[in-house]
Amino acid sequence: MTDEKIEEVAPEEENEPIYYKPKTLSLIATIAMWVPWVVLVAFILVIVAQVLYINGIATTNSTTLIGMLTDAQQGEQARMYIYSNMVIPLFTGLSFFVLLQAAAIGLNVLLEIDFNAREQK
Repeated sequence: MTDEKIEEVAPEEENEPIYYKPKTLSLIATIAMWVPWVVLVAFILVIVAQVLYINGIATTNSTTLIGMLTDAQQGEQARMYIYSNMVIPLFTGLSFFVLLQAAAIGLNVLLEIDFNAREQK
């Protein structure tokens, strides 16, 4: 019974590469094109939540966001909060987006090179 299965599978595997399956790589490449956008949206939502939070703090202190930033005592703390909770996540999200996009494009390029090499044979 196992000999029959090996004989049935063997002709299909002759065309397949040894180290990867093109169908699986195509699925991963397709998913990899969507993941950077999800990551970017998640980081943007974090930044929007931080803006709403600091705006809420400003309204509870009966001031505006600009007034809180220009105040001598609260301004330094507000600027450090903005830097640590808004600017750094923005640049982190953008760098993750670029790196993940590059990986997805690289996977698609490798897949296209493989398909073109198969067509030429």
